[in-house]
Amino acid sequence: MATALGGALTACAVALALTLLAPAGSQAKTRIAPPLVHEHFTLLHCPKNPRTTLQIEGCAEHRVLSIDRTIDTLNAKAFARLGTSGRLAFIRATTDWLGYRDAECTSEASIYAGGSVQPVAYANCLVSIDSSHVRDLRSALVALSPAG
Repeated sequence: MATALGGALTACAVALALTLLAPAGSQAKTRIAPPLVHEHFTLLHCPKNPRTTLQIEGCAEHRVLSIDRTIDTLNAKAFARLGTSGRLAFIRATTDWLGYRDAECTSEASIYAGGSVQPVAYANCLVSIDSSHVRDLRSALVALSPAG
């Protein structure tokens, strides 16, 4: 369940920055959009009472996607409150955070390399780190509000 998201998002962020910073008239200005979290796994089924490692993994993946939607919503709210330079920095920060998250979870799950628990450990790690990031984003939104 490991991803290559960090590299892909970095490439997108660089392309957006280059387009935005290109000399006037060289190409159409691209609207900078808030970063979105895209997981690169095939979503497994999550039964009501998971028993197998595949079922447990599927349920963790469903939690990951749910938290990702919350992150995307919070990212959009924060992004709307930033100017151009802040938005570019936010994209870089999100790219760096995703790279950290994926590397950390790959590292944590590596102790189960080759076993059926490895993808479960990876998914549970994503849930943990994503949940912490939601708390951080909510705090950032308070700081970005006019009343600060």
